[in-house]
Order: sequence, then structure tokens, then C-alpha cells
Amino acid sequence: MKIGYLSKRDSAKLLERVRRLGWASGIADEKIKNVLQISGEGFRVYVVGGHVLAEVREIIFPTLHEEYNRRLLERLPALVVDMGAVPHIARGADVMRPGVRSFQGSFGEGDLLIIRDEKNLRPIAISRALKNLEECRAMERGKIAENIHHVDDKIWRLVMDSKHLIKSG
Repeated sequence: MKIGYLSKRDSAKLLERVRRLGWASGIADEKIKNVLQISGEGFRVYVVGGHVLAEVREIIFPTLHEEYNRRLLERLPALVVDMGAVPHIARGADVMRPGVRSFQGSFGEGDLLIIRDEKNLRPIAISRALKNLEECRAMERGKIAENIHHVDDKIWRLVMDSKHLIKSG
């Protein structure tokens, strides 16, 4: 694991990428002096203006930690899944159509989705849509979203273990 601040040039490049993401509007517009980066195996975590973002396979997304990202998580479309699907998705399983109870917001293929449990509407995963909203609604079975971040994965644990760095970063 490597921890450090990005250079001004690298911060500017990252912030430009973030500005292009609809759900992230506003956070990269603030006057950001320092961007803390924590690199793990196969992922990076960035602390940007009080928000905690992650990057996996060149996909940037907010982490599931509501204390840092509640506002960002609410901007993303969501799939609400039944409680039977929760333990599987929370261990990294992809989202299958039979487990989805409802859709919140609209999305296209490749868009980020928040996966929420039906009981408390808590975010349990961030996924990438494999089909658009209309196709997902029409399906009766099959995979509709690929899990890229879930509670208790290595990104989740790194952020939980690094709270002291994030608060000071």
C-alpha cells in the first residue's frame, strides 16, 4: 500500500476526469489544494474535498461510506434488491434480475448503480449496469449489473482502517 499526495499536475488530471462524471458535479469545482491517494492492489482511493472516491479498472466511483459520500450516493440511480440477495451481493456477487425489487432513476448500459437493500435502503454495493433500464425491466432472469465495490471488500476495509488519514487529508 502506498500513501501520498498527488502532484498538482496529477491532481488536475484527476479532477478533470471527475468533472466529466455527472454524479460528481460540484465536488471538483471546489478549490482543491491536495488530493490524497492511497494505492492498494488493483485499486486506488482518493480523498477529494472531503469525499472518498475509488478507482478500479479506470472506473471512478464514490465509496459506499455514507459519512463521506451520502450526497454523491443519492445522485446515482439505484437497484433495490430483496433481502435474500443482500448477503450474496455483499460478498461480491453480481446482481441478477430476480433479486431486484425496484429501480430508482434511469440509467444506460455501463452506468454506475447503487445497490440498496429493500429493508433500510442502505447502499451495499456499487455496480456497473450491463443493460439499460428498459432492457432490465423487461428481463425476467439473468445478470443485469456487475459488482465493482461492496461492503467489506478491500476498498471498504482500507477506508475504514484509514479514517485518521482521511480526516486529516
